[in-house]
Amino acid sequence: MAFIDWDETYSVGVEMINNQHKRLFALINDFHSAKSNLEQAIQDLLSYVDFHFKTEEKYFEEFGYEKTGEHKQQHHFYEKKIKDLYAQCLQEKVDEGKISAEMESFVKDWISQHIHISDKEYSKCFHEHGLK
Repeated sequence: MAFIDWDETYSVGVEMINNQHKRLFALINDFHSAKSNLEQAIQDLLSYVDFHFKTEEKYFEEFGYEKTGEHKQQHHFYEKKIKDLYAQCLQEKVDEGKISAEMESFVKDWISQHIHISDKEYSKCFHEHGLK
């Protein structure tokens, strides 16, 4: 059973972004099941998050999205949190179980809140500029 399942309530109505979100879900589920290689799972998630955020932000700038600043701040917050957890993971005598639990809680809340609320807000702007 997946840790977090994609369903249509997460759709932002833009196929490319939906596919990227689905990939994030897959990485989070991989992270959840990869307890033995926590460091690599966090690296993979961080790398893809960076790619995904850059994609969204490119369109924010291109389309003049009115909430660009606010949305970018959220992205920076999420990236910083994941980087902080990664740094903790690299420390000696780290409690990987604690980091895993914190990461899982964080990403599940983030995915749910960020996509359901913030990402859906840009759907209209993206559609108006022909991105579907």
